[in-house]
Amino acid sequence: MLTCLAIDDDSSALELLTDYIAEQPELKLSKTFTNPLIALAAIEGLKNPVDIIFLDIEMPEMNGLELAKLIRHKTKRLVFTTGYASYALSSYEVNADDYLLKPISLTKFTQSLTKLSLKESQSMPQESQEYLLVKGTEHRNQLIKLKIEDLIFVEAQEKSTKILVNQEAFMSNSRFHEVMELLAETDLFVQVHRSFLVAKDQIKVLERSHIILYNGKTIKIGRMYAHVYAKLLKRN
Repeated sequence: MLTCLAIDDDSSALELLTDYIAEQPELKLSKTFTNPLIALAAIEGLKNPVDIIFLDIEMPEMNGLELAKLIRHKTKRLVFTTGYASYALSSYEVNADDYLLKPISLTKFTQSLTKLSLKESQSMPQESQEYLLVKGTEHRNQLIKLKIEDLIFVEAQEKSTKILVNQEAFMSNSRFHEVMELLAETDLFVQVHRSFLVAKDQIKVLERSHIILYNGKTIKIGRMYAHVYAKLLKRN
């Protein structure tokens, strides 16, 4: 569960953002603020950083760019939400992770979450990366949270990506290469075929031409991945 704060002097924009966050099971909105000075005082008092702060820029008393400089160390991810595209360059000067232009659609919001998930997977240590966040197939804004240690294989299919977790198959609209990038930092998986990424600890039998998983599935080792045999043999 990722903890979030939202800061915006526009109550209607704040309500919309609150609704979007409520639709994401992996997010928890801890508090909202309409006054940047009150937000500053509250955030400075936090013992631990939050996961994401959604921050407006045009606000009275203190704008979002000024506030960001003071609170950036209190959040792992910072996303600006503003109606002014002219602030885009300035936002990255305070190390913002994303920039959402109002009016914010639910599609843009979920795309931002996917981007943040990718950044997180690239920056976090292997042992702390526990979950994989991918797009669902039921509707375009659906996200699926999967436990990485239970993942068996990822298979590229014609119009989607199949992910087997324990013995349950999940279909995702995330592209195969996107899922590979999200899992790359874990070093727990190996690509044995252009269409298959497999958990190393799920390989029961290793042959030059194929592997057999503990669940009995046989997967051919592609010609371009012949080096994988030697790599896995050395590992064992």
